[in-house]
Amino acid sequence: MPAARPAHARPLGVVYTPREVAEPMVRVALEPLIHGRSSTELLALRVCDPALGEGAFLVEVVRVLAEAVRAAWRTEGITRDDAEHAVASQCIAGIDVDPRAVEHAQQALGVGGEALRVGDALVLDWTHAFPGGFDAVVGNPPYIRQEHLAAHKPGLAAFEVYDGVADLYVYFLELAHRILRPGGRYCLITPNKWLTAAYGRPLRTFLAARGSVEGLVDLSRATVFRDADAFASIVWGRTDRRSRRRFAPRGSSPVVPSPRRCAIRIIRNRARTGTRSRGTSTPPTIAR
Repeated sequence: MPAARPAHARPLGVVYTPREVAEPMVRVALEPLIHGRSSTELLALRVCDPALGEGAFLVEVVRVLAEAVRAAWRTEGITRDDAEHAVASQCIAGIDVDPRAVEHAQQALGVGGEALRVGDALVLDWTHAFPGGFDAVVGNPPYIRQEHLAAHKPGLAAFEVYDGVADLYVYFLELAHRILRPGGRYCLITPNKWLTAAYGRPLRTFLAARGSVEGLVDLSRATVFRDADAFASIVWGRTDRRSRRRFAPRGSSPVVPSPRRCAIRIIRNRARTGTRSRGTSTPPTIAR
């Protein structure tokens, strides 16, 4: 698991994600994709973190997928002990503007080459860099206020979710939709301001038009990050949902992620590490 760097060493807008937050988010994104898959199908999955940081999410991706691959190998009668290496070398990709963070992620994951690279995710030619797209996108996009984005706004204006005063993270939600394959899944943690702020209206319209959101948890009443005053929300879903059944009956499928289950798992994980909520016993706000 990548060790967090001191806050003073972090680039502007960076908040590193603890494992007890990243792990349940990765499971929400991946469980519907791995259910009932063969080992060959599992190792063909492609998962990306477009705001890689030090690799916290991809470390969890490797753990979760390797667990599924080992189970599939046992069922298939295959004797191998290199599931983590197989997943890390075949299934993950990531990008970050910070070379030191990328180097740390490469060391943590044991991956070199072009899978984990230095670059700007919002201007990258994804079709050229990663042909074929991804089955899942997970991550914690940078939280950078619009006052620091003046030089980047001409390029950001090409996004459907553009607003002149929007924070940087909103563009990563659209990016996830751009780089996912049909039926691909995303799970991202961001500030919750896009839910109510005027600058979030284009993003809300974008998500509503696509009908991709499966779950949303507002964690503003819980301390998610130990060393950052960030009021977090987690949103996840699947592309092309409008072509399928929109809502499943309660309890009808063991692989449909539950917003309440995700929230409870995160809060329990934080409680185990001694991090308490901000002086309130009120549960997180959950949109179904």
